[in-house]
Amino acid sequence: MPTTPAERFSETAAGYAATMAPSLRPIAQAVVRRARLQPGERVLDVGTGTGSAAAAARGEGREVVGVDAAPGMLEIARREVAGVRFEEMDFAALRFEDASVDVVVAAHSLLFAADQPAVLAEWLRVTRPGGRLSLSVPGPSELTPSAIYGEIYERWGVDTGGRYPARESLADLGRVAGWTDVETVADPSTAIVLPDEAAFRRWRDIGSRGTATADFTPEQHRALTDEMLAVTPRAANGAFRIPFGALYLTARRPAR
Repeated sequence: MPTTPAERFSETAAGYAATMAPSLRPIAQAVVRRARLQPGERVLDVGTGTGSAAAAARGEGREVVGVDAAPGMLEIARREVAGVRFEEMDFAALRFEDASVDVVVAAHSLLFAADQPAVLAEWLRVTRPGGRLSLSVPGPSELTPSAIYGEIYERWGVDTGGRYPARESLADLGRVAGWTDVETVADPSTAIVLPDEAAFRRWRDIGSRGTATADFTPEQHRALTDEMLAVTPRAANGAFRIPFGALYLTARRPAR
């Protein structure tokens, strides 16, 4: 049984690629657009997962490196994304020299940091003076799955409180870590889109490996999934649409 977040992500990589990755790809692309990449820059994608942001950062002579602690995710990234170097690495302890990259991008990976200010400071360390950061996180809370599943979570004792920041608290995290010119933008339109019940159940199977429901029996997981299915909004084509708002942050390392 996997015990660390990296082990859980590695074990569920195929399911993640089939369910979450398509919905997160536009967010990753937005993170890269907001980074305002220039030709020839060295770009580091932290928590790269299956490589969506790294893929979007390619081109114009840039050197793109994607790092992730989950080998299962990196296996998919290496297979699907050419022209990027992928390395297995803890994004809280990067094996890069100080001031060695021009831009750090991170699509929805900061959420999984145990100490977010420390991780942001580590990303600052490897960024050159005047270099840039562009990232996204889910949030705020009223635009995440809790918006529709809140009562169900409460009934089942699933605690998601405090996971998702507001714009102001996200900006404060960046400033505390030493970043400057911090700007945040909220996009309430993003969602997890799952085409059918089978995809929904597979998505829930990925979520079941998290700490909030790790002790549930298979019967409890099925019952929880059934309740969630019953209240999930559906698009005109029948696809399930789960709210998953995005907050974007851009910042710069001080020039001195």
